[in-house]
Amino acid sequence: MAGGTETQVRDRLAWQRTVLANERTLLAYIRTALGFFIAGIPAVWWPDQPAIHVLGGVSLAAGVMCLGIGIHRFFTFQRMMIREVESSTVSQSIERTG
Repeated sequence: MAGGTETQVRDRLAWQRTVLANERTLLAYIRTALGFFIAGIPAVWWPDQPAIHVLGGVSLAAGVMCLGIGIHRFFTFQRMMIREVESSTVSQSIERTG
């Protein structure tokens, strides 16, 4: 019985590490998008420099894309994890220890 409990604890900890890794990845995407926004907004407001306006627009577009990709990946991976838990024995160990 002790071996089963140890396996359940390991499965639970692995699940928690995976959830936290997914959240960290989303935060990294958000941080990168904010960097693009921070670089793009002043560039768009730069007076009398059309080339810098274009670079600012590209930077803002890259920030929006980065944010969108990060959110999409976060929710896609989250749905995949939920489906995996529902279809595997991991759900039994998570429910027992949670």
